[in-house]
Amino acid sequence: MKDWLKDYFYYTKSERNGAWILAVLIFIFALLPLVYPIISPPPSADFDGFEAELEAFLAPEEALSTTAPEPALFHFDPNTLPLDSLQLLGLSRKTANTIVRFREKVRSFRQPEDLQDIYTLSEEDYARIAPYVRILSHPPKPQPQSEPAVGAPAPQRFTFDPNTLPGDSLMLLGLSGRTVRTLINYRDKGGQFRQPEDLKKIYGLPSDQAEALMPYVSIPKSEPKPKGQAADEEAQAAPPKPKVPTAPAAIRINTAAPEDWQALQGIGPTFARRICGFRDKLGGFAHVDQVGETYGLPDSTFQRIRPQLVVDRPVQRLRINHLDAAGLKAHPYLTWKHANAIIAYRGQHGAFTSATEVAKIRSIPAEVLKKMEPYWSFE
Repeated sequence: MKDWLKDYFYYTKSERNGAWILAVLIFIFALLPLVYPIISPPPSADFDGFEAELEAFLAPEEALSTTAPEPALFHFDPNTLPLDSLQLLGLSRKTANTIVRFREKVRSFRQPEDLQDIYTLSEEDYARIAPYVRILSHPPKPQPQSEPAVGAPAPQRFTFDPNTLPGDSLMLLGLSGRTVRTLINYRDKGGQFRQPEDLKKIYGLPSDQAEALMPYVSIPKSEPKPKGQAADEEAQAAPPKPKVPTAPAAIRINTAAPEDWQALQGIGPTFARRICGFRDKLGGFAHVDQVGETYGLPDSTFQRIRPQLVVDRPVQRLRINHLDAAGLKAHPYLTWKHANAIIAYRGQHGAFTSATEVAKIRSIPAEVLKKMEPYWSFE
């Protein structure tokens, strides 16, 4: 056995030395990955900036939108400042929309104090922005109410329900912004007008103005409907209807109040409100057939009342060269896709000058363009 081991495991002195050296080298190279970081530590990297950017990128959209931009104060003309720029002043979208509708439907602003007629503008916001008002155009100052200024729109007179008429329409009657705010606050706190004389309860409403409006007050006295009854069943005359005046020979579709619509056969309070709401979103009916587009209105009912409908005034036009995407989308005929396409085209080619240029936007269908023709304003 010993001779056999010597035959296979006998090394010369030089071979033994070489084996020991090879073993030592193997041991050193095996330990090198463990020892090298201690001998030469890697440079430290600062990932704080990267992690902050990564967290901001992965943050939900709601978290990003909670921080509202700081209001910017700058000199402006309330007669010309666009809707989106009004919001940069720190005004809510509702208040900015009211300012735009006021100057387009009621009158221009002649002095900073006229902004107090905006019923949605709080006293704090008015005190904050009033020093920055710079009215570039100088229309004649308004005369006393008994002697309206030349060219100033006279207060309109139409039948209305003070329990439901919106603030914008109340201002068309000649009420000041403060009076409108007082009336709306009275309604919001549970106050109700049961007879025309109740208008005198409104603080700040002059007695002579209240007397002038009382003949136009129409407060429907309808009995409450049973629970579960569908609103659209009112057109079938199942429950007893409140007494309404005889249907007029013609309904002026752009100024008729909900009570006027109820005088038509088949039109109850629900359909009357829907028609007026659809009209307000459109900016007015350009032609009679648009009334038939009201949601839920049966075509048979529309065809029955159609001969009694007439267009009484022009529609309110959309300033296509000034409105942002949200302002364009507010029109019922336009979608977000249409509004964004208009903004993109306007940014590439400049302001629109005619409906022919709008028709070049291929993403807007031809039927939509045809419906929108009466509503474009290229100022």
